[in-house]
Amino acid sequence: MDSDSEEGDFSTYAQVERAFNSMEGPSAQERIDCIVPFLVSLLPAPYVPALEVEPDSDDDRFSLTSSDSESGASDDHDALAFAAVPGDGEDRISRLPDTLLADIIHRLPTKDAGRTATLSTHWRRMWAGTPLLVDDAHLLGAGGTNDVPVVRALARCVAAHPGPVRGARVTRVSFHAHEYALRRLVADLADKDVRDLILVNRPWPLDMPLPDDILRCASLERLYLGVWKFPKTTAAHPPVFPDLRELGLFHSLVRNEELDSLLAHCPKLEVLSLVMSYHEPLRLHLTSNSLKIAVEWMSSFDEVVVEDAPSLERLLFQSILGRKPVKIFRAPRLEVLGVLDLDLHKLEIGGTVIKAGLKVSASNMVPSLKILAVKVQFECNREAKMLSTLLKCFPCLETLHIMPTPSETPDSIHEHDLRFWEHLGPCECLESHLKTVMLHGSLVEGHGAGFVRYVMREGKTLKTIAIVCSDEEASGCRESAVGRSGEITLCIATPRWCFQAAIDLSLDDPFGSVRPQA
Repeated sequence: MDSDSEEGDFSTYAQVERAFNSMEGPSAQERIDCIVPFLVSLLPAPYVPALEVEPDSDDDRFSLTSSDSESGASDDHDALAFAAVPGDGEDRISRLPDTLLADIIHRLPTKDAGRTATLSTHWRRMWAGTPLLVDDAHLLGAGGTNDVPVVRALARCVAAHPGPVRGARVTRVSFHAHEYALRRLVADLADKDVRDLILVNRPWPLDMPLPDDILRCASLERLYLGVWKFPKTTAAHPPVFPDLRELGLFHSLVRNEELDSLLAHCPKLEVLSLVMSYHEPLRLHLTSNSLKIAVEWMSSFDEVVVEDAPSLERLLFQSILGRKPVKIFRAPRLEVLGVLDLDLHKLEIGGTVIKAGLKVSASNMVPSLKILAVKVQFECNREAKMLSTLLKCFPCLETLHIMPTPSETPDSIHEHDLRFWEHLGPCECLESHLKTVMLHGSLVEGHGAGFVRYVMREGKTLKTIAIVCSDEEASGCRESAVGRSGEITLCIATPRWCFQAAIDLSLDDPFGSVRPQA
């Protein structure tokens, strides 16, 4: 595995299979069966829910070396996807206003929506004029993907519809043996002005090329791509996404140049997420006038750099693997930052690396920040003292989330270390702005307890200390304590932190929320 990773990327299934099979524990196939459904679980919800698949069916298992083949598949089988069903009784629904009929078609699964065209001439006109919503989950036969060649059915469904395509969600099939159908599908989606596209290839190879026609989908407003190799872009043929507002790249190979080009040609992009990206791109550099949310989720970038993002409001991480620099140069509207892992992230503000004990100046501050989430090992003296320096970098901080983690190699905590918080003086956020501290774990001894006593002692505006826990863990009680600001409410908060919360700008705080008092 080391030899593969040292080359810089896993670009073929053979490399991935060798790497996975060299690991102890589950086989490569078993790992794939976990990873791909996990990726799909992070995607936005389906337009219309599909029927649940039986746990023992083959539908949620994907061969590493094979997929449903186009050979031997007949057009008659494809036609089954939209076969008419016999009607009975008087047709009263057709008398409804056209706006209601169009709404009915939108709410039906793909196959049932197509069948409405067989009901009457009026329904046929309604079907033709209603923007198509297509979901491969609705095209699966009773026995899984083997009953109906779903890939071909998808392509023909889009091609046959005379009107525009409102949205397409494809998450359950492999395109490995269907490259022609894939090219046809993406080209038709571009021609039919698709606005919402979720396109995931399963299973791997990781180097499955995404057709160049994806760059022509100029009407897209939301785009999620999973397990693809993104096409190369050139100055002569740049991506054209003038209306794209939300972009998610899941476990896909995207060169640094392609990612930079994407951001440069998405003038309305507001939400960007990269999930489980390994080696390509190597880094995440943010330069965008419109971007409001940037999310790095379980990826392995060498660095994350906010170069020039005047509209960026949230910079969010769920990081794994080695240490990486997080550099913030220009983000004048940044309000939410986290989860900042003091073991993994090396924060740099305005060109200065933030270290424990740094004398913070105005050039090292982010005065716009209101919410900070920090993962800290309080048993590690360096991280504990780094936390006190961080608070000085965010003078207008209003809500602080503390996520304590046990240290694998805890420092010896001497008496003078325990007194660190006792002798620490105030900082601007504690004196003027910090209102809420949420504790995502127990802080009952050592540095952790000392930190809680410190914010209670020095927090002139502190009103609430909340313990973040699930309903099962919550006792439902509310208590109070006395701090420098007067009475401080001790209460329960509900955890929120997940991928969907990270990309949801409507949530005031993606990490947690204080429960209202009963």
